[in-house]
Amino acid sequence: MDNQITVNRLPSKTWNWLKVNQASVPWDQEQTVDLGTEQHTFDQTQPLPVRIVVETSHPYVKKQIHIEARAGVSVTVYETFQTAHGLQVQTNLTVGEGAAIRLVQVQDTQPGAVLVSQVNGQCEKGGRIEVYQVLAGRGDVYLDGQVDLNGDGSSLKSETGYLGRKGQTIDIGMAVNHYGKKTESEMNASGALKDDARKIFRGTIDFKKGCADSTGNEKETVLMLGQDAVNKTVPLILCAEENVVGNHGATIGEMDKDTLFYFESRGIDRQSAENMLARAAIERLAHLIGDEETQATILSQISEEC
Repeated sequence: MDNQITVNRLPSKTWNWLKVNQASVPWDQEQTVDLGTEQHTFDQTQPLPVRIVVETSHPYVKKQIHIEARAGVSVTVYETFQTAHGLQVQTNLTVGEGAAIRLVQVQDTQPGAVLVSQVNGQCEKGGRIEVYQVLAGRGDVYLDGQVDLNGDGSSLKSETGYLGRKGQTIDIGMAVNHYGKKTESEMNASGALKDDARKIFRGTIDFKKGCADSTGNEKETVLMLGQDAVNKTVPLILCAEENVVGNHGATIGEMDKDTLFYFESRGIDRQSAENMLARAAIERLAHLIGDEETQATILSQISEEC
C-alpha cells in the first residue's frame, strides 16, 4: 500500500544537499474518498465570480476541478478549502486564445489538517493565468503548481501569502514552462514564520527551446519571527533558449533594531509589533484580491492571534 503522495518535484535535481528535490506527504490511499470531478466551462465572460467551497469531515478526501475559459473569455474563480483532516484537490486550468482565468485559493483548515493543492495550467496564445494563494489557516499545506505557457504572448502571475506558526509545514512549489515566444511569468511569495514553523518555496522558470523574447521573474520575502522557525528558498532557472531574461531574488530576515525602535517610540511593544508584521503579507494579499467576502474570511483566520 502506498502511504504517501509525492509533490513538488523539481525538474532538475539541483539541490540534493538540501533534500528539497521533492516533498512526500503522509497519506492513506486505501482510506481516501474520491469526490469525483467538477467541471466548469465558460463560453462567455462571467461578470460575477464563481465560488467553490471544498469541505469534508472524512479522514482522507480527493477531488478534481476543471476550469476552462474558451477564446476571449475572462473569469474569476474562488476556491476555499475547509477540513480538519486530509484534503487533496487538483485544479486544472485551460485558457484559450486571448482568454484569462483568475484563480483565488484560500486555505481555511484546522490544526492537524493536511491540505494538498495541485494547480495545472495550459495557456494558449495571448492567454493569461493569475493565481492568488492565501495560506492563513492551520495545519500543514502543500502547494504544487505547474503552468505551461504554450502560446505566443501568454502569461502567468502568481502571488502567494502565508503565515506559519506552531509546528506548521508550508511547502510551496510553482514551475512555469515557457514554450511560446514573448511569454511572461511573475512569481511572488511573501510571509512570516513564527514559533517552530517550517517552510520551503520552490520557484522554477524553465525557458524551453523556441521561447525567444520571453521573460521570467520570481521573488520571495520571508520574515523570521521564531527562533526555531526554518526557511528554505529554492529558486531555479533552466534555459534552453538564448534570447530570454530570467531573474530571481529573495529577502530573508528578522525584525531589525531600527524597526523595533520605530514601533516602541510609538508605544507598541515587541510582541504587538511582531504580530502586526506577521499579518502584513496576508493583509496585503487580501486587499489585492479585492473581494469583500473572501477578505473577511482571510482576516478572520488571523484575527485571534495576530
